[in-house]
Amino acid sequence: MTEESPDILDQTYGLGWRVTISILVGVGWLAFLLLWFFFYTNQYNWEKHVAVVLLSFLVVFVLLGLPWLIWWQQHRSLEEKEMWRTPGFKPRVIASAVSGGVVLVVLIYWFWILAEPYLWYQNLIIFIVGFLIMGGVLGAMWASWGMKHGAKPHKTHTKK
Repeated sequence: MTEESPDILDQTYGLGWRVTISILVGVGWLAFLLLWFFFYTNQYNWEKHVAVVLLSFLVVFVLLGLPWLIWWQQHRSLEEKEMWRTPGFKPRVIASAVSGGVVLVVLIYWFWILAEPYLWYQNLIIFIVGFLIMGGVLGAMWASWGMKHGAKPHKTHTKK
């Protein structure tokens, strides 16, 4: 039997229960969707089904995101730690995560409460526009940061 080095054991510490939670959440999510569509297909219109699917995505992202975020915080590399010290990086990452949640919440509200009088393609446009607005705002936000802090020359490329 070979013994693992302390570095490998330190890097894998906490992975077991996170993988187990990920599998359970994934299987639970699929079971929920199957049961929802099997038992509630005729009770709600299609807009409410879209809202339920979006809400289930939001719940899955939170349930899986938090344990993996904590693991990443404990095991990030020196380069990643340095990146977090770069001015403007941390607020942009937080804004990126929050904006995805905000768009999902707005779309859930739209499809559950407001979408019924509109046609399917009008609702599709609302769905697309929600993500386009988020992408545009985040793109502009990250582009300005990338132009200022983007590709730094490596030390091997310095003139002799």
